[in-house]
Amino acid sequence: MMDRITLFVGALVLLQISPILAMSLSADGPVGVNFCCPDEEILRLRKVGDNLPDWSIQAVCVRKKGAKSMLDGVEISVLDRKNNQTQVKRTLAKLGSKMPKCGRGLKISRLHTNLYANATSQFYPYGSGYVRILTDGSHVRLLTDGFIVAFDMSSIIRPAEKVDTEDYCLADTWETDNGDSFDDDNEILALSCDPCLEEVLCYFARIFFNGLTGRRRLLIGGDVRQGVLFDNIVRIGDKNGDNAVNFEEFESKIVDYLKIAFKILDRDNDGSIDEVITNEAIKEYSLEFFEQILKNAVEYFDSNGDKSISTDDFISVLRFNDRNEDGEVTIYELIGTSLINLPAPLYTAYTLLDEDQDEKLTVDEMLGFLRRTFTIIDKNGDCNINLEEIVTALGASNLKEDFQLGIKLIGQQYITLAKYFVNGFIAKADKNKDTKVTLEEIIKFADFSFIDRSIQIAPSMGYPNGPAFLYLTGGYERGYGPSNSWREQRERIVVVWLTTLNTFLNNPVYQSTPSTQCGLAGQ
Repeated sequence: MMDRITLFVGALVLLQISPILAMSLSADGPVGVNFCCPDEEILRLRKVGDNLPDWSIQAVCVRKKGAKSMLDGVEISVLDRKNNQTQVKRTLAKLGSKMPKCGRGLKISRLHTNLYANATSQFYPYGSGYVRILTDGSHVRLLTDGFIVAFDMSSIIRPAEKVDTEDYCLADTWETDNGDSFDDDNEILALSCDPCLEEVLCYFARIFFNGLTGRRRLLIGGDVRQGVLFDNIVRIGDKNGDNAVNFEEFESKIVDYLKIAFKILDRDNDGSIDEVITNEAIKEYSLEFFEQILKNAVEYFDSNGDKSISTDDFISVLRFNDRNEDGEVTIYELIGTSLINLPAPLYTAYTLLDEDQDEKLTVDEMLGFLRRTFTIIDKNGDCNINLEEIVTALGASNLKEDFQLGIKLIGQQYITLAKYFVNGFIAKADKNKDTKVTLEEIIKFADFSFIDRSIQIAPSMGYPNGPAFLYLTGGYERGYGPSNSWREQRERIVVVWLTTLNTFLNNPVYQSTPSTQCGLAGQ
C-alpha cells in the first residue's frame, strides 16, 4: 500500500510539467478542493438515454467498503497566478464531499498526471468502455488564486471562464455503470458544469465548430490549410480583431443571425414571436426575409470586400480554371462556353441579374432582381408571398396544370412539416406558458428530447414526395407518367421548365424600377 501511495504522490508531482489541470488554492496554504464522494463511497459514471443528443452522463456516489481518496495531503506543483511560468508547491486539502449539480451539462475531464499527457478529454461510458471526445481544445491548470482556468493546447491564447472551488470536485477512483473500475495513479477526474451542454443551440453550435476546427478549436485567418470558406468565417466572425475566431465568437455570430430572423418574425415588435403560433409566419414569407438572406449570403461569400459576388471571391479555389494564367477566372473559363451560348432563358436571367455585364453581381443588382421577382409573385401587394401565389405566378407563365399540382403537393408537405416542428418547439420553449416566446427562451431552449424526436422524424418524412418529385424532374419510374423513353421524358421536362422561365422573365416588371414599397427599402 505504501508503495502505491508513493507512486501516486510521485505521479502527481509531475503536474509541474504536465499541461493539464488547474484548481484553486489560497496564497500560501494548501489547495482547498472538494472531493466528489465521501469515504466508503466511489464515483460511478453512467449513461442516461439511448440516442444522441438526448443522452447524457450522470455521476453518482455509490457505497463501496474501504473506499477512500488518496488525494488529501498530497503535495503538487501549481502555477503562480502572477507569473504563469513560475511553479510553486502546495498540498491538496479536503474541504468536503460535494458534487456539482449540472443535469446533462456535467463536464468530465480526464486529467493525466504523467509526463507525456497533452490533452484533456471528455469521455462518456458506453458499453464496456468509453467513447472519448476531445473538449474545446484547452486544458486546465492549477493557479494560486483558487480557480480552474483553461488555456490553449500549445500556448496561452486566452483564459476561459474561471471555475470556482465550489463548482468542481476531484476523484482518483471511479467506475462505470457496468462495473468496470478505474484506479490509475496517473489520472484524476475533475467534474464541473458546462452550461453549453444544457442548451440546444450552444450544444449543436459547438459540435459544428469542433468539426470545422479539429483539435485546434480555433479558426485562424489566412491559414492555407483551411481554404476560402473558412477564411470567410473568420472575416465575418472575428469580433476582437485578432484574425481568429474562437467558439464564443462563432456562437455569437449565430446568435446575431438568430436575432435577425427573430426581428422579421416578430411582426408586432412586442419582443415575442407569438405570431408563429398562428402559423401565418410559416405559410407566407416577407420580402425582408429574402433580402436578409441575400445580404448575409453576400457578406459571407464576398471574400475581397467589394460588395459583390464574382469568381474573384473564389480565386484560390478556381485558380486551375485560369487558362490564360492572367490571375483572373472569367465565366467563359469557368463553364467552358460563352454565356450567349446558354439556353435563351438562362442567358436572359443572367443579363437581368448582371445589369452592366461586368461578371460581378453587386448587392444592388441582386436586390433589384429579387424585388422585381417578388413584385410579380405578390399579387395582393401585402409584402408577403405564399405557396398559392407562387403557383399562380407560374401558372400565369404558362406552367402546365399537372406541374402546378406537383409543386403544390411538395410545397404543402414541407409547410405541414414546418408547422409540426415549429408548434412543438414553441410549446417547449415557452417556459412560463404565457403564449409569448422571447429570443432569450429560444437561445436557452433545452428540451433535447424534442430535438431527438425531430431528428428521427425529419429525414424520413422530409424526403420529397416521391411520385410528384419524379414527375416534375422527369425521373419517372414504372407507373409514373407517360411511357416514353427516359431521354424523351427528360427533354420534355426541360422544355416545360425553360418555356415557363422564359415567359416569367419576359414580364415587363423586370424592365421597370424596383418597387420600394416592401422589404428593407420600404422601412
